[in-house]
Amino acid sequence: EDRIQQLESIGFQWVIEQRNNQTWGTMFETLKQYKAEYGNTDVPRRYADNPQLGSWVNTQRSGYKNFRAGKKQSMCQGMSEDRIQQLESIGFNWRN
Repeated sequence: EDRIQQLESIGFQWVIEQRNNQTWGTMFETLKQYKAEYGNTDVPRRYADNPQLGSWVNTQRSGYKNFRAGKKQSMCQGMSEDRIQQLESIGFNWRN
């Protein structure tokens, strides 16, 4: 409680995680649209129509690998069991 107040007193912003979650959710929805159109989640790393999506998919694979290897959270790009389940629910291909 004290630490929270100290951080807030110097202007610490708690919204970054929320923004990251919103961004993740937006990209996940974009991936679902990609799958609906192409029938898979194998977005090329340099996907010309949406380079951000290709990069995001690659980041999910990297985060998953680090998460499963038990690496520290900063190496996992926000990967969690919940996100793994969401990706697997749409048939995400972890290898590519």
